[in-house]
Amino acid sequence: MDTKAENALKNILVVEDERIIAINICSTLKQYGYKASYVSEPKEAIETILNQPIDLILMDIMLNGELDGIDITTAVKKQKDIPVIYLTAYSDESTLSRAKTTEPAGYLIKPFNSRDLYISVEMAIYKNQVQKHIKEVETRLAENQKWETIGLVASGISHEVNNPLTSIINLADLIGLEAKNLNLPTIADRAESITVESERIAKIVKNLVTYSQATNSQWTFANLGILMGDTRSFLHQYFLKEGIHCELTLSDIPLVYCQPQKLKQVFLNLLQDARLRVTRLEDSSKRKIEMVLTREDTSSASNVIISIQDNGEEDLVKGIGQFNSIEISKSIIAEHKGSLRRDDEHSTWTLTLPITSPV
Repeated sequence: MDTKAENALKNILVVEDERIIAINICSTLKQYGYKASYVSEPKEAIETILNQPIDLILMDIMLNGELDGIDITTAVKKQKDIPVIYLTAYSDESTLSRAKTTEPAGYLIKPFNSRDLYISVEMAIYKNQVQKHIKEVETRLAENQKWETIGLVASGISHEVNNPLTSIINLADLIGLEAKNLNLPTIADRAESITVESERIAKIVKNLVTYSQATNSQWTFANLGILMGDTRSFLHQYFLKEGIHCELTLSDIPLVYCQPQKLKQVFLNLLQDARLRVTRLEDSSKRKIEMVLTREDTSSASNVIISIQDNGEEDLVKGIGQFNSIEISKSIIAEHKGSLRRDDEHSTWTLTLPITSPV
């Protein structure tokens, strides 16, 4: 993609109350291939920034009206993180001090030429992209660390949570019975709600413990369908929150000789990879992941085939955490004498494991 084609994807808003200057800036930006428009009034600027997709703002500091460019930037940054380049004919210390508090992407002192404008815009957009990617990597690293921590403390959580949770359920049942005897339907309904929510928490804790138990870290025969189901259950609450529909289709296959806990880690890594893709879809009702378990018999071998397919958007900038988790998964599958491959065209991970007897 050439520079102009890339720039055409960038939408720049010019906030400038001198109409001729605004038109000239927009004209220059369009020559470089950008989409550009301008507004003059502070209130119109705030409304446009908050309600339209904008990649960069060129903000004149000195505007006619109650609000200046710094006031506008301060207001919109509370809701949207959009890079801002200030345009100003003034460079006094007090104005610069106020402007610095909004962390602008740069300054352009009027008058400026087209080349200075282009360089400032390019640098601001590039810097913003880099910062977003860094934040995304940090988020993914934190996510991976979270799963590791969950695995370590799951048993402790079970013990510490289940005991008081059992007491809460028993007390709620007693309150419900007493309320019914005293003909207090409102209290009885609330007691029943406490029981329902407590049982839901108990189920979450059970899924957590089932998933993270390390008792099957040794080689043994295991039902891969159960392992896949455990992993899906472990992520169930996250899928509900994010509107992700995760479908599991199982075929009748024999037990597979494997390290169950390590394969759970592989399933988790691949589901997390699919989850990152589908959450890029703005319409949560369309977020879908399919897990399919089948058997493949050839003249020379019998294999289990596991596919994890999503309908999300390809992640062109993969974070360190995401890359590491995939490499770990490949290493685990190699240890099981299997293979793991990615089909980007169909957004599918395919995992192949041999059906073998113990050595």
